[in-house]
Amino acid sequence: MKKALRLSLLSLFFALASCRPLALQPLPEDPAASRAIPAFEVPPIKPGVAYQRFIAMGDWGTGRPDQLRVAAAMAERAKKDTVDFLLTVGDNFYEDGVTSADDPQWKEKFEDVYADPALRLPIYVSLGNHDYRGKIQAQIEYGKTHKNWILPSAYYTFTRTFDDGTAVQFFALDTVTIVGDESATATERAQLDWLDSELGKSTARWKIVFGHRPLYSNTTKARAAQRKVMIDAVESLFTRHHVDVYLAGHDHSLEMLKPVKGVHYVITGGGAGPDKAYAVEWTDASYYAATLGGFTLCRISRDELVIEFVRLDATTQYAYTITK
Repeated sequence: MKKALRLSLLSLFFALASCRPLALQPLPEDPAASRAIPAFEVPPIKPGVAYQRFIAMGDWGTGRPDQLRVAAAMAERAKKDTVDFLLTVGDNFYEDGVTSADDPQWKEKFEDVYADPALRLPIYVSLGNHDYRGKIQAQIEYGKTHKNWILPSAYYTFTRTFDDGTAVQFFALDTVTIVGDESATATERAQLDWLDSELGKSTARWKIVFGHRPLYSNTTKARAAQRKVMIDAVESLFTRHHVDVYLAGHDHSLEMLKPVKGVHYVITGGGAGPDKAYAVEWTDASYYAATLGGFTLCRISRDELVIEFVRLDATTQYAYTITK
């Protein structure tokens, strides 16, 4: 009996050892740590100019210590830079979304993580493939009683208007439906027709689209087929309607890619920190590429959009400025 118990305990030990948490797996190499970061500057604030600032994060909802590390850096920068709102590029809850508007994960992976007063801001949400493993309607319902969680539908648009009258219009995409994975059931064509119409009638000075799946990325994961679906579906709409920036996640890295047909592509999928990090390559198509966690801090005015790539120590490792 004792021998059998010892064997059972040994079997359990080796079973657990073979299923180590992701945080204990070897971390990918960070290309931003091994090569020279291109020269950059964050333009100074100009007196009398109206600005708004937002943090964009993706692939974040683990509830684990590394997510809290990123959240702490976000809070530090939100205090320093007076951030106005947040937005997400999906995978809000790992591994399988939420099941209801009162699922315990809301507290564990969202409310308690971003509890700092500096982060109690409007958060404009988009959906990822892991969110679709749960109930999408639960995330929409949560927003009806928690007004800072803004997700009126799976795809939507909103406009921020500055004191000087500058309008910035944002377009949240449901890229899971476009790619056609997980349990997405909505009609792709309806969303693309909506995007075509909304972009076409927009008179905003800046047009920023955000969603989960990227069109372009240099992650080492084999996702070329998914990216091609996104390119085929939306790239012509982006270029025809003069979209300025597309913010995406899905790849757990940070990237500032060189413009493609006039559109700037940003990957901001580092919200869960090192324990969800993916390997990424710094290629000729990159201005900047990094992994092991972080987020983007964006400052926008009538004439410029500054995108800062912020790491776990709350400092800006690289910044890129788009001007009009």
